[in-house]
Amino acid sequence: MTTASAPATTTAPVRYLTKAVGGGLFVLFWAIAIVLWVLVGQFDDAGLRGFIADAGIVFAALGTASPFLATTRSLTIALGWGAVALGLFAFADLLHLTVIVYLLRMFVPLVAILAPVNKFVNGYRVFV
Repeated sequence: MTTASAPATTTAPVRYLTKAVGGGLFVLFWAIAIVLWVLVGQFDDAGLRGFIADAGIVFAALGTASPFLATTRSLTIALGWGAVALGLFAFADLLHLTVIVYLLRMFVPLVAILAPVNKFVNGYRVFV
C-alpha cells in the first residue's frame, strides 16, 4: 500500500504593480529610447549606430508593455527578455548579420504590442 502525499506548494507572495509604477516605467523607457535615437548620429561605426538604434527599439517596446504588466514577476520577466534582445541585437549588429537584425526589429515590437492587445481582448497576459 502506497500513500501519496500532496505536492508541496511554495509560492512567493505576489506583488502587484500599481498604475503609477506602470506609467512611470512607460515614461522612463520611452525617454531612454528617444535619447538613444537622438544619439545615433554621434557614432561613426555603422554596427554601433545600428545597435544604439536597436537598443532604442527594445526600450520603446519595454515602455509600451510596462503599463500592462500586472506583477513584479511579469516585469522581471519582461526586463529579462529585454536584456536577451539587447544581447542578440549587439551580436547581430556588431557582426553585421542583417537577416537576424531585421528579424529582431520585427519580433521585439510585436511581442511588446501583444501585451496590451491580449490584456484588452481576453485578459491573457504575455509575460506571466
